[in-house]
Amino acid sequence: MKFFEPTKSIDVLISEGISLSKLNKHKDAISFFDKALKTDPQNVDALYNKGLALTNLNKNRDAISCFEKILEIDPKHVAAINNIGNALAELGHYEQAIASYDKSLKIKPDYAASFYNKAIAKNKLGLHDEAISCLDHTLELEPLNIDALIYKGLVLGKQKKHEEALVCFDNVLKIDRQHNEVLFYKGTELAEIGRHLDAISAFDIVLKEHPKNGNVIYAKSRSKAEIGEIDDSLILLAEAISYYGKTIKNWAIKDKSFKNLKEDLRFRALVR
Repeated sequence: MKFFEPTKSIDVLISEGISLSKLNKHKDAISFFDKALKTDPQNVDALYNKGLALTNLNKNRDAISCFEKILEIDPKHVAAINNIGNALAELGHYEQAIASYDKSLKIKPDYAASFYNKAIAKNKLGLHDEAISCLDHTLELEPLNIDALIYKGLVLGKQKKHEEALVCFDNVLKIDRQHNEVLFYKGTELAEIGRHLDAISAFDIVLKEHPKNGNVIYAKSRSKAEIGEIDDSLILLAEAISYYGKTIKNWAIKDKSFKNLKEDLRFRALVR
């Protein structure tokens, strides 16, 4: 004799959906949130987590609809407002996204996530100084926010403020010494100010764990060319090309770091 299984509670359904989202099984997660919403259409937790899952599936307009339903229930739900901004940013509507972040900050002035997301949108609009200001607000609220430190370093690097960018990356490495992405960024900034031996050391640390990373190999090749170690540079360039082919060739042809190799037959053979 088969007994009917008891109906799962809304909280259990939402919990199972969240667990699936953490495993990047967002479609499956949404089915659990929908079951919860069938019982309670105004359940804010189910709507919010469904919105996040939809965002992860790049269904940003549907995500916005979920977050807007939350605001009908709770007009001051800052996380929903913030995530409307994120979805708008994903759609390329950066000015509208900024308006959403400002709305959330009006309700909760110390909401670090909105300052950080606003910085990204400002940077996308080319407003680098305003982006830095938003990142500084984020870091005042959360001094150990690694994402904000990294993004600030990247924006400063784009502004050619390489020494300031290095400070940001070094601050990240004080928190996480083995942050390979930041070690790569640090290496590229060191190369920009002519500290190629230090840059190579940073790239070598990354390559110990990621020996086939074509971007890092290419960056090391550039620095080797800059310090006159031509044979090593060409060997590394050939290796980078073996991973990323035409992309690396196009970079190398235009790269000023290889200006002294333009007439070298080995270089010309590699990039043709």
